[in-house]
Amino acid sequence: MADATIPIEVLDCVPTSVIVVDGKRRVIHANRAALELLGVAALGRDLALSLRHPSVLDAIDFVLQGNKERSGEIVLPVPVSRHLAFRTERLANAPLEDGSVAAVVLNDITATKKAEEMRADFVANVSHELRSPLTALIGFIETLRGPASDDSTARTRFLDIMHRESQRMSRLIEDLLSLTRVEINEHVAPKKSVNVLDILTAVIEVLQPQASKRGVTINLETTTDKPLALGDSDQLNQVFRNLIENAIKYGGEDQIVDVRLAATTRVPGTTQEGIAVSVTDYGPGIPKDVIPRLTERFFRVDKARSSVAETGINSTGLGLAIVKHIVSRHRGHLSVESTMGKGSTFTAFLRSAPSSDSSEIT
Repeated sequence: MADATIPIEVLDCVPTSVIVVDGKRRVIHANRAALELLGVAALGRDLALSLRHPSVLDAIDFVLQGNKERSGEIVLPVPVSRHLAFRTERLANAPLEDGSVAAVVLNDITATKKAEEMRADFVANVSHELRSPLTALIGFIETLRGPASDDSTARTRFLDIMHRESQRMSRLIEDLLSLTRVEINEHVAPKKSVNVLDILTAVIEVLQPQASKRGVTINLETTTDKPLALGDSDQLNQVFRNLIENAIKYGGEDQIVDVRLAATTRVPGTTQEGIAVSVTDYGPGIPKDVIPRLTERFFRVDKARSSVAETGINSTGLGLAIVKHIVSRHRGHLSVESTMGKGSTFTAFLRSAPSSDSSEIT
């Protein structure tokens, strides 16, 4: 350091995570960014209690032994996978009597890594999923320009099919872009307080015409007077719309869809109180062996759910993948329960927000 009199607290103004440890690897200081990223343990305790990654710990020991610096990249798997670039360096003139001092600088490069992965996935997925509708469109166009050029009946039928296929491609591209946006920001948890009941009410109102067309009744029940969660209102709107729309589509005509909002003492996988939103349909159900695959991209339960030809339902296979990643970004949990012949229940667990945070409520 050029000036050892500068207070170390100035690091709180730096957006990059910085942790300073003594010769025994005990935390001397962690700036605000490090606390938010890692939840670093109390001062005076071994950094290994907060950052259990051997590459970083070995790099710290390496520089504390008198070496200049070491850098690299690591992956932290929980609560969501994050990629970090790190650099450790010994501070030679640090004012401590019991040995050297080292600084650890951590940069979150998750967004960059995810962008690289999604670019490759996007090319692979799009080339596969768009091939069928594009092939169909090309075939029908060639037929209309040739043998069926003067056949009005065939022209009308082919144009209807072409319209459906083009809509399918449009939905696929929209869902892929939506999934990409969600995954890029998945490592950044929302901090605003939103009213889940208001979001559910708005979603049901939008989907009411679709439900009425299939003779489906949507029932909304709430058992909590504190429907506040930490979340992104637009993304939660997308979660509830996907879940309720699926229940309308696959629950069967002239059926009921039950939507329940309740408080829960614990979000699964955490120790935090939360809110549970469950969507239940009373359709054919989903086989237990495929439930773990429901949130995979482009996965469809062909045997459990009616085909497009029978119902007119055309899915991109991305809806539940989007739901899963949004719930993950919210540090929540998605559960699925289903009984063949009786129906399915999808439940999204979200972290509760303090009711006093009225300035952030939307």
